Amino acid sequence: MVKKFLLISTFVGCGIVEVHAQSSFLLSPSGQADYSSCQSYALSVALAFKQDPGFPIKTAADLRKAETTIRTEIKKAAGNSPINHDHVGQGFAAYTKNAYQLKIASTSEPDLGDQIGERTGVKSKAAVPPVFLLGTSIKDVLLTSATKIGKNTYQEGHIVAALGVDGPPNSSRSYLLLNSGVKIKDKVQKTCAEGIPDDPGPYTALLSWVASNEIAFKTFGGSLKLWRVEKKK
Repeated sequence: MVKKFLLISTFVGCGIVEVHAQSSFLLSPSGQADYSSCQSYALSVALAFKQDPGFPIKTAADLRKAETTIRTEIKKAAGNSPINHDHVGQGFAAYTKNAYQLKIASTSEPDLGDQIGERTGVKSKAAVPPVFLLGTSIKDVLLTSATKIGKNTYQEGHIVAALGVDGPPNSSRSYLLLNSGVKIKDKVQKTCAEGIPDDPGPYTALLSWVASNEIAFKTFGGSLKLWRVEKKK
């Protein structure tokens, strides 16, 4: 079951909304810019959680600018070749002027969930109340690829941001995912498939708890891929 996760800012006297400096783009998340930008969208979200003043990503406009610029750098890295993981890493490093790097590791589904819990700091739904501000509960974001999330399917795979995990490594485990490619009802959209034009958007985004039996993680030679953004030392 997909449980919608509502992000609400707090109210401080006279109806004034107090929003954490890093949280506004998640209050009502926008979908990815186009069919091919799930990678750069998710990388932008991961970078935002670093709360690095050198890369301020606070608003939806900031997120979109980072997403589209990273995508441009990825295309530059690929040239005339089909985009692969190396190109994504090179493009992301170029965007951050080599301040950050993308590390991609092969893993199993049980280990994927364990690492998400360990690195985000969210190991149960109780750790993230229905009303929260970015930075109060989640310390980092990891990325992974799926071919199905809830009712949305992605033939070529789709990168999503994982913000937490709940439950043991079995069918009852759930993941807190920010999915940037939620398809509009009654429209077939070929999200994240290189060279395949998408139907009219825009895409919507959803932050929600998704049960593991409603997720089909994409495999590469039998293994899942875990992406993480790290600052270069």
